Parts: sequence; C-alpha cells; structure tokens
Amino acid sequence: MTLKREEIILVAVKLFEKKGYAATSVQDIANELGFTKAALYYYIESKEEILWAIFDRTMSTAEKRMQELMKKKMDPVSRLKQIIVNHVRNNQDEIPYMRIFFSEKSQLPPDKLKKITERERRYVDIIAAVIREGAAQGKLKPIAPAIVSHGILGMCNWMYHWFNPAGDLKPEQVAEIYINIMMSGLCKE
Repeated sequence: MTLKREEIILVAVKLFEKKGYAATSVQDIANELGFTKAALYYYIESKEEILWAIFDRTMSTAEKRMQELMKKKMDPVSRLKQIIVNHVRNNQDEIPYMRIFFSEKSQLPPDKLKKITERERRYVDIIAAVIREGAAQGKLKPIAPAIVSHGILGMCNWMYHWFNPAGDLKPEQVAEIYINIMMSGLCKE
C-alpha cells in the first residue's frame, strides 16, 4: 500500500485540530494512517514539515482566490464586497485548516512564521489598496485602509470558531451581513 503526502496532511489536520499540534506525535499520525513511523518518514521529514504544509496550503488557497478576484474588472466597492464574499467562502471551505492556522501559528519556527506574516501582510495590503482606490474615487470614506482591512479579515477569520455549516445561515448570508456592516460604515452614499 502506498501513501500520498496529501493523505498524511489530511490526517495530521484532523489530529492537530483534535489534540493540538504539540500533543500530536508523528507516531499518532502513523497509527491513524496504519503505517509505521519509519514508513511515514519516507514521505515526510518531520512533523514541522507537515505543519508548514498546512500553513502554506491555507495561505496559498487564499492568495489564489484573491488573485483570481483581482483579475476581474469591477469598481472598488463591488471589489471590496467580493473580497468579503471570497474570504468568507475561503474560511468556510477550509475550516479545519483555518483552525490550525490561527491556533497553531506560535508553533511555526521563526523563519516560517516570518514568511507567513509577510504573506498575510501582502494580503492585507491588497484589501487596503482597494479601499484607498474607492476613497480616491469618492465612493468610500477615507478611513484608515489598513485598519479597515484587518477589521474585515477579523470578522471573516473568526468564523472558524463559531460557524456551523449545518446551522441556519449559509456562508453567503454571513458574507451579506458582513458586507452590510462594512459598507454602512465605509460608503459615502
């Protein structure tokens, strides 16, 4: 029986989410997969490598979606609304990964933490640029774009903590609520 790297990561996500990164051993991952620890090391170098793969995937997914959104032609207000929808969907689609992303960040080694932090900053900068563009066009109030960007992401990112996919609200409805909150404070009209 062969093992795929993605299978290892999926099992690790499940275990890290349940037990936490620090409390999960490589042996736990191997046991869950039905392999020996030695066999697992054929596919991965360390538990730290798995954690990095989770963080990299989480950030890459968000970055890819943002890049696709930014290619579309639309005005800044519409773009900002779509950024919120996009980020809510991303959080919903990636809930287990998001939980690990936000709860286990302190477990990353300093060099990897620096890389993730830089990528997060670039992501925020894209949102802030959209807000600045909207303000320059007179469509949005010129309110501290970086702070507003962090506020948007904070609302969306916290969903991993409380959102229930089987609950009454769908992700699109949550996005609409968030859009209404943000736009009522940002739009000039």
